[in-house]
Amino acid sequence: MTKLYGHNPEKVIDLLKNRLDKHKKLFNEKPRKLALVVEGGGMRGVLSAGSLLAVDLLGFRNCFDEIYATSAGAVNAAYFVSGQGELGITVYFDYINNSKFFNPFRLTKILDVEYVYDYIVPHVKTLNEAAIRKSNTHLYLSVTDVETGRNRLIDTKTWPDPVSKILKASSALPILYNRTVELDGRKYIDGGASDVLPVRQAIDRGCTDILILLTKDKEHISDPPSQIEKLIYYLSMTRKYPHLMDSYESLHGLNNENRKLAIGEKTIDGVNIATICPAKSELIVSKITMNRAKLIEGAYTLAAKTFNFFSADMKKLDSVFERYRAKN
Repeated sequence: MTKLYGHNPEKVIDLLKNRLDKHKKLFNEKPRKLALVVEGGGMRGVLSAGSLLAVDLLGFRNCFDEIYATSAGAVNAAYFVSGQGELGITVYFDYINNSKFFNPFRLTKILDVEYVYDYIVPHVKTLNEAAIRKSNTHLYLSVTDVETGRNRLIDTKTWPDPVSKILKASSALPILYNRTVELDGRKYIDGGASDVLPVRQAIDRGCTDILILLTKDKEHISDPPSQIEKLIYYLSMTRKYPHLMDSYESLHGLNNENRKLAIGEKTIDGVNIATICPAKSELIVSKITMNRAKLIEGAYTLAAKTFNFFSADMKKLDSVFERYRAKN
């Protein structure tokens, strides 16, 4: 049996199962608030996309009260909430594993975020934004305000801008994309510039049970930025937006704090956490992996691991991935 990490993870799984069974009461002793937190990480986001696809195929899509996601995790979560998980994951396989999206020789725009969020998401693998706004689940997308350097969670149900534009802001990586995205009169960049994994924010908003989908192994530790890294960040971003440096210099500490909560090294009374993450040996996908077969196998590994937690029949999952592999 694959191991779940976190604190009282079995309680999170039980709550999910109970919510799926409409004839049962949910944790009779007191109301619970169930959240899902999704990690990104460039092309490594295909791993959490695989886990999300499994969660959807298992029937749990409408069981969550709130979902929190950043960067690549944000677009994964958007397709999940809209009921398009099988479509959304193919963005990795078919449209961004090429030089149109990632080109290290295109120095002014190494990552073409516009290609994804101005073209692919709204027009090619068309995201059903109406379904997201109608959903009973609140999808919160993480962005960073460049003027304050602070993280902000945007509720896609109520925000006036198109969801694709919020996703663009949540993925507007410093240095690699190096542009801001304006939402309702303020400028934002990637939420990962101020909070990569908003577990603590979910807890502070009253979430009592949290399922976390990671794209890094449980041993991962974020290091403080080097002097060279800070200089590059200054030249590209913080010379114009100085408050971003405060977030950048403290980001590793916040990341490590959230990861401790995710894997159960730190616990909070009354909060149950279940975390699904790849083992080191399963990390065949990096931030810049372009190989289609590797992307599919990375996604399948995490999807299968998620199915195993619920002792589910693999036939449905295998059928979906057979279709993806057939296009190789």
